[in-house]
Amino acid sequence: MSSTKQRKILVTSALPYANGSIHLGHMVEYLQTDIWVRFQKMRGHQCTYVCADDAHGTPIMLRAESENITPEALVERIGEEHRKDFADFHVGFDNYYSTHSDENRELAQLIYQRLKDNGHISKRVIKQAFDPEKQMFLPDRYVKGTCPNCGAEDQYGDNCEVCSATYTPTELVNPVSAISGATPIEKESEHYFFKLNDFEEMLKEWTRGGHLQTEVS
Repeated sequence: MSSTKQRKILVTSALPYANGSIHLGHMVEYLQTDIWVRFQKMRGHQCTYVCADDAHGTPIMLRAESENITPEALVERIGEEHRKDFADFHVGFDNYYSTHSDENRELAQLIYQRLKDNGHISKRVIKQAFDPEKQMFLPDRYVKGTCPNCGAEDQYGDNCEVCSATYTPTELVNPVSAISGATPIEKESEHYFFKLNDFEEMLKEWTRGGHLQTEVS
């Protein structure tokens, strides 16, 4: 074993989305991370590799609806498939879980409540694209139309894959809902925002304190 002082290292990978199968492009990341974690453990470090299914979001809701099952049932089925695939490739997670868990809910609520109690959460009303047929607000990627910059058709509501322009869904020409094909309308809703600037000095101090690679910091 190396004489290097033992380190405590917490490692994770991008959380796979619980609306579809793992493909080889995804697996490359987990295998590379697994190799690095095994190397650190062989050096005598306390290295813990954790990951989980990302079990929340519009794509999960829509796929569950298309299969006429609950989102919870879809998340459970996809989670079992993911864990089997990881096991087949011998990826050695120390803990593989799900964001749809009591623990995650309780911790998320605790973090939010502490931020709110200390004045780090603000509220304001914003306008969003709304699908009048599905009766739901649409994330930017669920609005498609013609790019207002170059005129390319069938582009997402946040950026153009042809000219790389960025914009808001309201700027698209002839926008449609990617879910129903209906023309979205604008509708107001109240949103909660985290005041990141409240932590500007702390974040500057930490990111410039030798904790990160120079390419990142």
